[in-house]
Amino acid sequence: MSKFVISPHFRLQEWVAEEKGYFKAEGLDYEFRDNYGPGDVARKHATPNRIGAYQSIEQGRACDVSGACHWTVNVAASTGHGKLYA
Repeated sequence: MSKFVISPHFRLQEWVAEEKGYFKAEGLDYEFRDNYGPGDVARKHATPNRIGAYQSIEQGRACDVSGACHWTVNVAASTGHGKLYA
């Protein structure tokens, strides 16, 4: 399996899984996209809600694992913007 790129964008579960070693325990090859880390939200995301998950996928955002809401993923997939799993 190829390397996973994880972009947590404001969700806690990825950071908890990383801290507890769940990804490594499963033998996954992964990396976190350096977008936002714990405590960095206010500093790095000064213009919230200017662009959503759909717009970033539409523009070709490289991310293998994304927690975008179901409708966003469905809209992006139905219009041919990338693959959800390769």
